[in-house]
Amino acid sequence: MLNIRPENGLISLLACLLILATASPGLSARRAIAADASSDTSLSDVKQKGKLVIGSDIPYGVMEFYDDAGKLAGIDIDIAREIASKLGVSLEVENIPFNQLFAALDSGKVDAVISAVTITLERQERMLFSAPYLDAGMSIAVRRDNTQINSADDLKGKRVGVLKGTIGEELMAKSDDIDPSLVRSYEKNDARIQDLLDGKLDAIIVHFLVKEHASIKIVGRPLSQSFYGVVTRLKGEALMSEINRVLRELKRSGKLQDIRRRYVR
Repeated sequence: MLNIRPENGLISLLACLLILATASPGLSARRAIAADASSDTSLSDVKQKGKLVIGSDIPYGVMEFYDDAGKLAGIDIDIAREIASKLGVSLEVENIPFNQLFAALDSGKVDAVISAVTITLERQERMLFSAPYLDAGMSIAVRRDNTQINSADDLKGKRVGVLKGTIGEELMAKSDDIDPSLVRSYEKNDARIQDLLDGKLDAIIVHFLVKEHASIKIVGRPLSQSFYGVVTRLKGEALMSEINRVLRELKRSGKLQDIRRRYVR
């Protein structure tokens, strides 16, 4: 098993705790909600203006991107469209850099953030998260003809590609078994994928694979578990309640899985 030093909190137990935690916000968040429950106009404001404004950092893999026709697409975008439709309003998407999304939410520029936001205990103290809508755990991917790497143990002495600023990069940095000189960080995923296919890398650390990457396969058990959630302000419990209702409907009907299958395998 890949030896990850204990200070890295990305373990299955924490992931389970995060799922349980999403059933209700943290203590500080609950106090803030209770104090402002009477003034919660988050849902009525959306319905009154006739549109749901979401913030999203575009493009980001299969989660949000512009298709060949220049139209918005992706898992997050499709989910946002479903939420807006169920609320009986139109959808407006603001393209905002990830490090500015939460400030835009706090200022009221957007009603919600749907942008591959990982649920964490720290974030739950500052904002409301929906129930998880996507398992975004990290896994090992190799070329389909690779028979040498079948688990995390096989990464020792191998060239591994990660994306900068991601959980995958953090996992490799925290591992005592991975030679840091063999880990290469990339700004762009396309370049990383191409280097894997060209044999310049032995493996990459990914959330999941998109359909067009048929020459790549996932191997071994997930290295971590993490989950994406929709985000609203702490005072947005009324809106969040409706968002969770829609997500439950999408899950029960199988539509949430259908959305995922449009983009990943």
